[in-house]
Amino acid sequence: MFNLIPKEVRFFDYFEQQSQQIIKAGTLLSELVHNFADARAKAFAIKEVEHAGDQITHEMFRRLNTTFITPIDREDIHDLATRLDDVLDFIEAVAERLVVYRIKEPTSACRALAELIVAQIAAMDRCIRCLRTMDPGFHEHAVEVNRLENRADSLLRETLAAMFEEQPDPIEVIKWKEIYETLEAVTDRCEDVANVIEGIILKMA
Repeated sequence: MFNLIPKEVRFFDYFEQQSQQIIKAGTLLSELVHNFADARAKAFAIKEVEHAGDQITHEMFRRLNTTFITPIDREDIHDLATRLDDVLDFIEAVAERLVVYRIKEPTSACRALAELIVAQIAAMDRCIRCLRTMDPGFHEHAVEVNRLENRADSLLRETLAAMFEEQPDPIEVIKWKEIYETLEAVTDRCEDVANVIEGIILKMA
């Protein structure tokens, strides 16, 4: 009987819409660290994207509570929505710290991490687009997400080691350590998204 009741497939639309917001936020973050003029206005633009993403998340949760038959398990929808929201939150947190800490100019390591984030977000988006059809091709995109997270993790360690050795100002060390770790946390959250999608596709296979 349940197979005769149509499933609410709009959740796939929401996931893809949220991914587009993340792509937008990642692009804005890259623009911010590569051209730091008007940093406050650029950080505010990222905050606006994060707010738009919050609205998508709230709508997903609202629909989840009112939908009888979902295309994938409810807990998986909730988990994936939460993980996507986390990516946006951390991108916004990076932009906020760059402004609040009165950073004069982003470092080359900051820019490199932002570039990794942009590439990883693109791979994460390809994972998300496999979800609608349960495309087994998601695996190659998930591998790329993981590779970029590992690269960001290595870059973080290298950057912190160099900073602790070369930066004489402890306040600058504290500021940049938190910014670098927040940048790397974005890549962790993208990997979380890919892991949730992998679990869903393996479950549905």
